[in-house]
Amino acid sequence: MGIMKIFGDKSVKSEVQNGAMPDTAVGTNAEFCGNITFSKLLKISGTVKGNITASEEGDGKVIIDPKGLVEGDIVSPTILVQGECNGNVRSTAKIEIDASALITGNVYYDILDMHGGATVNGSLIRNKGKTAGLLEKQAESESKTDLKQGQKSFIQSVDSSKTKK
Repeated sequence: MGIMKIFGDKSVKSEVQNGAMPDTAVGTNAEFCGNITFSKLLKISGTVKGNITASEEGDGKVIIDPKGLVEGDIVSPTILVQGECNGNVRSTAKIEIDASALITGNVYYDILDMHGGATVNGSLIRNKGKTAGLLEKQAESESKTDLKQGQKSFIQSVDSSKTKK
């Protein structure tokens, strides 16, 4: 039994290729000029000259096929790049960059799955993600400690005033 059968294949590619039909598609011979806002699954096999943004209420997924080209920024919770993107790519959940991908721009991610052979001409920048949660917990525990110390010093000051009488 393979490891993937035990743990399950959690790749973006498997999520979007499990029989899911795209809600919006730009075909192989198509060129779209302008910004796209979508809510579920967007598949790009042709060319898009403009920004791509997932609407906030949806669980947006973007697939850029090996023949796909995007000249603009991409913002979506889940992104699979197999083709070319000339612009920043911002994932709020998970991004998978396939071996055939070429990204010219910065990649912002929480979870990154980058295959050998992929090319990113830009910076890989981690969103706050897990680190932010740890920092918030640390700040919260420090504020509770400060509060306890403040209460303790208040009680000590009350007790010391009783002894002076």
